[in-house]
Amino acid sequence: MPKVRAFKIAPLPLDVTVSLEALGRRIALARQERKHSVREFADMLGISTQTLVSIEHGAPTVQIGHYARAIWMLEIRDAVLGGFSTPPLDADEQGAAR
Repeated sequence: MPKVRAFKIAPLPLDVTVSLEALGRRIALARQERKHSVREFADMLGISTQTLVSIEHGAPTVQIGHYARAIWMLEIRDAVLGGFSTPPLDADEQGAAR
């Protein structure tokens, strides 16, 4: 049976996708301002150049730790992942969450 990626089954909400893409652009701009090449910065992060390119495009399949490390290394102090809200919990989940 072929492997099916979760994003093909249930894609991310549009506002989450847009936020990831904006964060990726912010990371790319900060890298370029510091005059790091893709190869050089990927080596600094300990990831492949393709993973860095994916981060800079806002790919949802990249580990969150890679995004966090890039933000930290570039000293992006005000990085946020958009202003989207989480869906409300239904009554059963609210009781279980308390």
